[in-house]
Amino acid sequence: MALVSICLLTLSVSAQAQQTYDLDYYLPEGTVLDPSIPTPEEVLHYQVGEWHVRHDQLVHYMQVLSQHSDRIQVETMGFSHERRPLILVKVAAAENRDRIEDMRREHMRLTDAQSDVRPEDAPLVVYLGYSVHGDESSGANAALLTAYYLAAAQGPEIDAWLDNTVILIEPAMNPDGLGRFAQWANQFKSQNLVSDRQNIELQQLWLRGRQNHYWFDLNRDWLLLQHPESRARIAAYQRWMPNVLTDHHEMGTDSTYFFQPGIPSRKNPMTPDENVELTELLAEYHADILDDVHSLYYTEESFDDFYYGKGSSYPDIQGTIGILFEQGSSRGHLQESINGEISFPFTIRNQFLTSLSTVRGSVENRDRLNGFMQRFYRDSMDMARSAGFDGYMLQGDAADPARMQELLSILRQHNIEAYAVSEDFSANGEDYVAGRDFYIPARQRQFRLLEGAFSTRQDFPDNTFYDVSAWTLPKAFNIPFSQVSHNRRFRIAEQAYQGDSPWQPSELQNTNVGYAFSWEHYFAPRLLNQLLQQGVHARLAAEAMTISTPQGEQHFPAGTVLITRAYQQHDWSQVQQWVANYSNQSQIPVHTISRGLTPSTGMDIGSRSIDPVNKPEVLLVVGDGVPVQEAGEAWYYLDRHVNLPVTKVETQRLDRIDLSRYTHIIMVNGRYSFSDALASRLQQWVRAGGTLIGQKGGARWMSNNGLLGAHFVEQAEFDAQFNARGLSYADRNDYFAQQRVAGAIFATELDLSHPLAAGFTRTSLPVFKDSTMAMRADSAPFIDVARYTDAPVLAGYVSEGNREVIKERAAIVAHRLGSGRVVGFADNVNFRGYFWGTSKLMANAIFWSQYAMGTVNSEDEAAAAEEAHAH
Repeated sequence: MALVSICLLTLSVSAQAQQTYDLDYYLPEGTVLDPSIPTPEEVLHYQVGEWHVRHDQLVHYMQVLSQHSDRIQVETMGFSHERRPLILVKVAAAENRDRIEDMRREHMRLTDAQSDVRPEDAPLVVYLGYSVHGDESSGANAALLTAYYLAAAQGPEIDAWLDNTVILIEPAMNPDGLGRFAQWANQFKSQNLVSDRQNIELQQLWLRGRQNHYWFDLNRDWLLLQHPESRARIAAYQRWMPNVLTDHHEMGTDSTYFFQPGIPSRKNPMTPDENVELTELLAEYHADILDDVHSLYYTEESFDDFYYGKGSSYPDIQGTIGILFEQGSSRGHLQESINGEISFPFTIRNQFLTSLSTVRGSVENRDRLNGFMQRFYRDSMDMARSAGFDGYMLQGDAADPARMQELLSILRQHNIEAYAVSEDFSANGEDYVAGRDFYIPARQRQFRLLEGAFSTRQDFPDNTFYDVSAWTLPKAFNIPFSQVSHNRRFRIAEQAYQGDSPWQPSELQNTNVGYAFSWEHYFAPRLLNQLLQQGVHARLAAEAMTISTPQGEQHFPAGTVLITRAYQQHDWSQVQQWVANYSNQSQIPVHTISRGLTPSTGMDIGSRSIDPVNKPEVLLVVGDGVPVQEAGEAWYYLDRHVNLPVTKVETQRLDRIDLSRYTHIIMVNGRYSFSDALASRLQQWVRAGGTLIGQKGGARWMSNNGLLGAHFVEQAEFDAQFNARGLSYADRNDYFAQQRVAGAIFATELDLSHPLAAGFTRTSLPVFKDSTMAMRADSAPFIDVARYTDAPVLAGYVSEGNREVIKERAAIVAHRLGSGRVVGFADNVNFRGYFWGTSKLMANAIFWSQYAMGTVNSEDEAAAAEEAHAH
């Protein structure tokens, strides 16, 4: 299907700069309105599109509507990181105002495969979502008009719309980003609008309005649920299970207007074909309403619906029709384009009108949409029964329940049920332990979403991906999982897991020696850092040891933290209180050390091989040349998961600050163009004792500038795997797609004896990989921490040529440089905040790199040998 308007869009340059838009510009011709309902202009004191609406204004207007219209209710779903309210506007007929909850329950019966509700009787639910990217603000501004129209419009059509329908409006999916961008665009607006693309109004700084507070792309977080905005939205979605959900975005200014369906071959194979058919059906309504105002548009040429973590695809795996809208952006108030000048009001109008066409098309096809949702869930149960397995087993880690708990929390928020194993058993050569491991049955309502979240698919009809090709949740949390059948008996809990794992606080006994805790727990870095921030003296044991406790001898693995009574600057009772409080907050077991003399051969508590750890002072390089999201992911992990204060310094200021106050500097992926003088300063800083941590492009810069003793595989080696000879022009997309690593999950083999592997218990470690970066670490021994395996791809699309080059290359290297250390990661260990399986590697690079003794030159080798001898 290809819908293209034959109308031409003509924009007068002079008129655009002077034109005043009134409400009639936006509203469909012939609209009859209730004069008692305040217009946006009456409340905000400017016409929609004259200024970019701030989030507080948007919320205020919705609340005013709820006070004047008996069709409107406003619910606060939660709060953003910056404590802005996340609101959901509920619209229904006045006579249904007091029975909206009853309508919700009746609608939800469509998702019950056993229900006998008739589709023609069930209420319809439409969810309109706007501006998940904060600087794509035509959507949020269109939400003002949509809410006003639904509150004030009069006549038979609006009555039919609201008769047995609930319309949900999320007017701003990213309040923090929207607020940042509205401030930017408004503060540079001139009375005489300037459309020049070089105007500062149209050129945001490094930190754009697209991202949320921690610089994440919230349109990638629908499945992953790492942020409050997403968690609130998914709670509302799962509560309502709408028939249709819209996701209003913007794209490049030179484009027109896009709405789905997208490229047919790039649909996730698990999405039913009928979903696309219904999307095409609704597209006819969008085409009609845009033709009426002479707007250009297109379909089927861009974007894909493969990754189930986006606003337009997450609904598709749950019986909802998810629809992506993309408007060519004015970004500010007016911008030149190849089509003429694009005004902000023009972009708002298209978003508003397609909101109306969505409601119109949904209501007119109520029975088919309800029938599709009902069939979707009945078919899902049939698919589960014929899947060839009965469920998934998840193997936890007794020493680190946090990763399992977070995975189960995500699944629970998606209404995927998991059950705790209640009795030990063995199957397929694996031992499953009661209270540690979990079973997820296939036969449940969300079977298809479960399959989407656990997919390890590697072969695809179309290998061109707009986003990632793998996101397997258990692998992200480094949790082994497997399909199982009921061909043997095993017992699970009667009730689904609700996050109610009991925690028994550690009983800290008085001691003359101190306390110990293992690094295996995901939040162990947080506990150590919290103590260091209070000035508590702590020591790190990089080797395994046996410790005397009141309960007897206990073995502690490599990577144990000791809080000794010796060397403390605070009163011991205060230290004990901090240890107890912080360990209980993170639910980390802490053990009392009863004697400093260990009971068997090995290190004693006062061993010279156990070094004190100093409070880290971390600098994160941000700014021009650094990807905002990857920098935000590192900041988020250290701030939220480690509670570590992080200084963020822009690339353009780095050569003007005092580096000596920092113990660690982190350079995530980026295009770094530091001067020779700054490169020399960084090398001197490392040699004087600092730790430089590089990730992807940051590590490559370190390698190219003589700081990292590993070389990245040259692009020519990858290029040699691909031959364009004999290919036609039509083959170009597939040719270039083969050369990408399309967001896949790779297997690495981790050297568990290396200090940077502290706290890890399995050599196999899945990592997320979205580039061809890999390192050669053959110049010196003992510097590689992890290597890709011989058959490295666990999930996602990777061409055979790229697999061949990347396999067995180094993924992580670390070594000494002078008195300091350097650490290089070939991949992003904090990808999208949900790769908990690898994110602790960043903490290890901060706290455990002091034990990295590998070297790459003779001068450092001599120093390392002397230090090793001392230990």
